[in-house]
Order: sequence, then C-alpha cells, then structure tokens
Amino acid sequence: MKSIFATMACCAVATSMYASDGDATSYDALNTPVETTSTVAAPASSAAGATEDWKSVFSKMVKVSGYLQTGYNYNSLGSGSSSFQAKRLRLILDGQVCKNGSVRVQIEAFNGIAGSTNGNGQKNLQVMDAFFTYKFNPAFQVRVGQFYTPVGYENYDISPATLETVDFSNICYRMACRNAIGYDFIDYGRDLGIMLMGDLLPSAEGFNYLSYNFAVTNGQLPCKDDNNKSKDIIAALTVRPFKYFNIKAAYNYGEYQGLQDLENEDGEEIPNKYLPMNRFVGGFWYNNPTGLDLRAEFGYLYGKKENITVAHETGFYALAGYHFGKFFPVVRYDMYHDSLNKLSLNNYDRVLLGCTWEPFSNLKVQLNYMLSMYGKDVREASNHGESTSSQLQLMGLFKF
Repeated sequence: MKSIFATMACCAVATSMYASDGDATSYDALNTPVETTSTVAAPASSAAGATEDWKSVFSKMVKVSGYLQTGYNYNSLGSGSSSFQAKRLRLILDGQVCKNGSVRVQIEAFNGIAGSTNGNGQKNLQVMDAFFTYKFNPAFQVRVGQFYTPVGYENYDISPATLETVDFSNICYRMACRNAIGYDFIDYGRDLGIMLMGDLLPSAEGFNYLSYNFAVTNGQLPCKDDNNKSKDIIAALTVRPFKYFNIKAAYNYGEYQGLQDLENEDGEEIPNKYLPMNRFVGGFWYNNPTGLDLRAEFGYLYGKKENITVAHETGFYALAGYHFGKFFPVVRYDMYHDSLNKLSLNNYDRVLLGCTWEPFSNLKVQLNYMLSMYGKDVREASNHGESTSSQLQLMGLFKF
C-alpha cells in the first residue's frame, strides 16, 4: 500500500511540474484542461505553501473515506451471549486514473462474520472491492476486477453505512452473499469478473427510468481463481416509473464444484464439478428521504442435476420505516427456508423492531430488537429446543 501511495505522490508532483511549464493550458490530476493566467511558473512563496499545493493535488487524485461500526450485542440463542463488538471497520480509497476512469479499493479490517478469522479466532483483513470503472457515457460503463454483484437491493444498492438496520436480511446473507453448493458461508457478495452497466431514459426530475447490469464472473470466493471452467452469468434490471419508486429483478446462473460427489437412484456416482444453480431475487422499493421508506424482496435459489436436487431455498422480507427528522423507526419481517437443510437454525421467521438516530451525517446510532421463531424440525434438532430466540443490538456507525 505504501508503494501505491508513493507512486501516486510522484505522479502528482510530476503533473504539477509539467503543468507550470510554459503552456497557456495545463492539465490537473484528473486529466482535465485548466485555464492558466500566466505562461511562467511562479515560485513557491514558502515551504508551507508548497506542501499545501501538494496536498491539494493529491486530494484530487485519491479520496480516502471509511467507517467504523461498533457497539453491544445480546443473543438468547442456546446458552446465550453478551458482548461488546467491533462489527466492521472499512477503509475506502477512490482514485481517478483518467478523465472517465476510476479505481476503488475497499479493505475491511474486521467484521462480525463467522469463519473470517485467523488461527487465534481474531478477525482477519479482507479485500472487499478492487475494481476499475470506465464511463463511456451514463448509458454504458464497464467495470473489471473484484466488485459487489447486482443481486438484490441490499448487496448492490445499499451498504452497511446506508442500511436501515444493523444487519442485512437473510436473502442478502444466504442467497446473494453465499454459494449454496460450493461453500456454506458468507462470501461478502463479491466476485471477480467484468460487468457492463448503465442508466437509460433520464427524466426531467433528475432520475433515470431504467438501469441495467450484466456481469460475467468466476462464481468463486473473492480473491481466488476459479476452480472450474464455467462462469457465472448475472443480469439485473431496475425500472423507475416515478420518483422515489423502483422495481428490480436479478437473475444469476452458474455451475459450481460441490463439496462431495453425488449418487443417483441407481447408486451411480455423479461428478460434483459442474453442479448447476439458478438464483433469482426481485422486489420493489419506495424511499422518500423525508418520509416513507418501504421495501420488499423475494428470493429463490434452485439447483438440480440428473434428477437430484442440489439446492432449494426460498426467502422473503418486507421493511417499512418513516423519516422523522433525525429519527427513523423501522419494522422488518424476514423469512427464510432451506428445503434440503430443514434442521438449520437459519430457517426462521424473524420480526425486527428498530430505530436509527442520525444527529449529523457522519454518525448514526441504531437500536434493533429481533424475535426469531423456529419451526418444529429446528426445535427438535437444536440443543436448546426453544421455539423462539431474542437478539438486542446497540451499534454506532462513525463515518470519516
């Protein structure tokens, strides 16, 4: 990382030196023409002035931002847990490569996701985003690298910094951010590949009636090469018939390497390397920033090979909230069901009650209470045998 900043700093100094050398039109760090009032460079009046000029040029090239999410979590599930949590710490670097091309790098220093720890059980550094975007025009843009896939609202249009609740729905965690065949843990909803996207049909009110995404990706864990020759195909379409309201549908098809070989009814072994799976997530969202926020999504995931079902999951959530100045009360119903793993504790109906207080733009405090309800199969299989569990979260999110 230090070498990247050193290279950018050298480029910034070289650019400013070149811009002051004798031409009536110079170029700033964004490769944008800048009118100059003199053809002769004026010497710096002081070392402090030169430092400020360097900082100004550097700030135009690279924008540094991020956020910390930390607080308290209580869960009654099983024997129960009560702990202060360092839930997320993210660092985001946005840099302009040329007039229409930009790079984003996002690093997560720690998170609250099980499985992303080192041998001591401590949270690991994770590369979330590392992509380049070139904007030919608003209707046609190209993105390459590791990026968040456009499956659902919560994985693509929303981030933890803008989410109405502390945690995402199970459609996001179990469908958009997990591969039901290749691995049974969260992959952050990121993948390596290329994506075409754009906004079409601009309205007089400042929004676009139509947006699209089409991506070809590995279908593998982030930061890893593909483990087979098949590629994922992801297509998403968003329609905005009027201001504050849109309808979105996303479809994903891929073939993945399963965790173990399968056997058909005749006892014949079926190779596990190219097991197909279809994912669909669709819904609607009405969001008035000074009024009602209403969103619902339905998700369906299914895979079958030689009459053997290898994945079958269904999810749904509906969220409603209202902006009362700096306060935003919210209620959410969340349902998820895995037909092949009926004993999983992820099979629940959950009701969330919460409130967000945002005293200013760089801080929000969220209080969430969740009641999870389990079916008969889960109750009988789990150790606690309870029909419900409760969770309480009090989290602060600090942006910089």
